[in-house]
Amino acid sequence: MLEAFLSLPPLLIVMICIATPVAIVIPVVHAVLKGHIKLEQRDVDGQVAVFGFIGTAFTLLLAFIIVNVWSDQSAAQNTLFSETTTLESIIVETKAFDPKLAPEIKKLVLEYLEDVRKYEIDQTPPSGGDPRTEKAFERLLEEFNVLEKDLEADDQKKAEAQILLEEVNKIVDLRDTRVDSASGTLDGMTTLVCVMLALLTVLAMSLLPPPSHAWIKWVQSIGVALAVGIVISLVFFIASDSYTNKAEDEQFVRVEKSLDL
Repeated sequence: MLEAFLSLPPLLIVMICIATPVAIVIPVVHAVLKGHIKLEQRDVDGQVAVFGFIGTAFTLLLAFIIVNVWSDQSAAQNTLFSETTTLESIIVETKAFDPKLAPEIKKLVLEYLEDVRKYEIDQTPPSGGDPRTEKAFERLLEEFNVLEKDLEADDQKKAEAQILLEEVNKIVDLRDTRVDSASGTLDGMTTLVCVMLALLTVLAMSLLPPPSHAWIKWVQSIGVALAVGIVISLVFFIASDSYTNKAEDEQFVRVEKSLDL
């Protein structure tokens, strides 16, 4: 269910996150102002304490989620950036070393990138990477294994290909790092607790007795509801498919352009 929600368009995610707390506030505040919900002074003191506790718990958990999701997403994007940058270097070095080999490498790199996009970016892969993508990567490596064996008898050619072979070894390490890293997605239980605390914060604020003017009560309650909705939408936006895939797609396009040059 969480994955389906994160796949929605960003604007729709924001609208749902903001509309939900506001929809809770309106009937509760209306009931408080009409006198349907009455509280004694001693009840008010206890409610203020409860509001402070819930608000603090919500703030701490929200900060924890934002920092962890943001850092995980940034780390994943940086790792993928290093991988695609190395692929670019491999393409350039292959063209410089053996132009005849370049078309085959281009074909294998495109197949690998397509599998990365389909099986390891657009969906959560298993630990260690998707088997289909791994096969595409092995086919790419096999070409360089054959090349390295052919160069064993020619020290001069092997020296010329040294940079290319070093980049190939580097891409192996980078792929291993990426597929063994945390995905950066939201944890279902943690997200549920955070949403519950957010709604309880909005509800506790709405139940506080009205001040001297009704409009102040509306401003206070709607303001808290909007603030809660906005920060919750920020969390979901950071973890959404639109946010994560955009930066990754830009990296793929950059490599594909390099292939076309």
